[in-house]
Amino acid sequence: MARVFALLLLIDLALVILALVDCLRADENAIRTAPWVAWMFAILLVSPFGAIAWFVRGRPVTEVPLRPRPVFVAPDDNPEFLESLAATIRREHDDD
Repeated sequence: MARVFALLLLIDLALVILALVDCLRADENAIRTAPWVAWMFAILLVSPFGAIAWFVRGRPVTEVPLRPRPVFVAPDDNPEFLESLAATIRREHDDD
């Protein structure tokens, strides 16, 4: 039973340290829902719920630009493929 408590304590400590470092590195203007100081107190005093709340509700959201998906064109709709196919057929027909 003591090992379970020690493991839970280590997980809690790691989570709090990660949340503190992340909170310290975050831009104060980008933090959501509360000021930076409030998040620091919440992470330190309401462990582990403050750290979990930081990752869920306080952490700044980074906008990931969306990349356009590659457009798949079927071979029978691809003009380049059709031209190369026609050229191959003409070459084979001319060779006969």
